[in-house]
Amino acid sequence: MSGDNFDDLAAIRLKKMQELQRRMAVAQEKAPQVKETGPDDTTLVRSKLINRGNEVLDAATIQYPQAANAVVTQIAKLYRSGKLKEPIPGDELLLLFQDLGMRVHLETKITYIKDGKRVALSDKFKKGTS
Repeated sequence: MSGDNFDDLAAIRLKKMQELQRRMAVAQEKAPQVKETGPDDTTLVRSKLINRGNEVLDAATIQYPQAANAVVTQIAKLYRSGKLKEPIPGDELLLLFQDLGMRVHLETKITYIKDGKRVALSDKFKKGTS
């Protein structure tokens, strides 16, 4: 008796699995095929950055990879939805990262012009000490 019950249960399970597979196949055929023809998030955001925006994004990506990618994803969503249309200057992007608690450090150089040439202030100090 118990062997018959086991065979009956196995047959019922097999039929249900086949029906489920058939339903899934029909649902996949009916589902609209989504083609993403637009650029990826990073490319989209980089195309909208002005001034030193790419430099800020590069520094943030190096210093905070996961968090910077999450910010880029959210900015790309805003552009795609149309809520954000204007370009993002580098200083505003830097402020955004700072507001989110990410202290992005950028390389800064102070230069001056001497005899028509741009000279780094650090070079002046190096020459003075040696």
